Amino acid sequence: MTVYRTRTRDWSTPSSTPAPLAEPAVPLPPAGRLADELFLIAHDDVTGRLRAPAGVVGRGLATAILADLALASAVAVAVSGMVVTGTAAPGAVDPWGRTVLRWIDTDTPHPPAAWIDRLAGHAYRSVADRLTAAGLVRPRTVRRWWRRDTVYPPVDTNVAAWPWARLSMRVRRRTRLSVHDSTLARLCVATGLGGHILGVDTLTARRQLRQLLTPVPPGVDQLVRHLAATDGWSRHSQHDRRSRHGRRGRR
Repeated sequence: MTVYRTRTRDWSTPSSTPAPLAEPAVPLPPAGRLADELFLIAHDDVTGRLRAPAGVVGRGLATAILADLALASAVAVAVSGMVVTGTAAPGAVDPWGRTVLRWIDTDTPHPPAAWIDRLAGHAYRSVADRLTAAGLVRPRTVRRWWRRDTVYPPVDTNVAAWPWARLSMRVRRRTRLSVHDSTLARLCVATGLGGHILGVDTLTARRQLRQLLTPVPPGVDQLVRHLAATDGWSRHSQHDRRSRHGRRGRR
């Protein structure tokens, strides 16, 4: 069995001309949903344990669900800054997505940050159930001292590893990312999972990543920015400030 692994490299050194990227001969997650792929990246591709805090992953998945709907033209961010339903064909949205659309359509208008917060508590379980039903993960209960947790080991490690391996290979080889992968990469950075696609999640690596991103639709961009403002790049900025203060203190 082939397991996709990538090397960590120093972004400050130039890379040689890359070879063409080979796609794996294994089934990929259904429909290439951002939420499905972010879920797989957020879990260890062998043990199924979370790689980031559950609350942050839940908010990331909520944003990914809204971004999936936005890319399908099912939701949009209006000029007023509120999330509204769009004009997608019924077949473009899965049952959980239709539930989210009913909530948005019947509730009072809310901005992206409010919908991310409101969906965060439902997003994790809904995506986990979808991937379980699709036969991609197999839930398992584990005991941790005083509580029991559910982990989601993959049925096929290749399938589970492919989303982050695909991003990692393309970033390492300086390949321009598609709209889908540009959104997924930004979601990873915002949820603290950037190291799994960048090799080393440093300021330099993130600058290199930004040069590879393709512009995404305005509604999708606003959704990810709202997530990043609280869970992602702001955290990195605080870390960078602490690092600079620490260096000054040692002088």
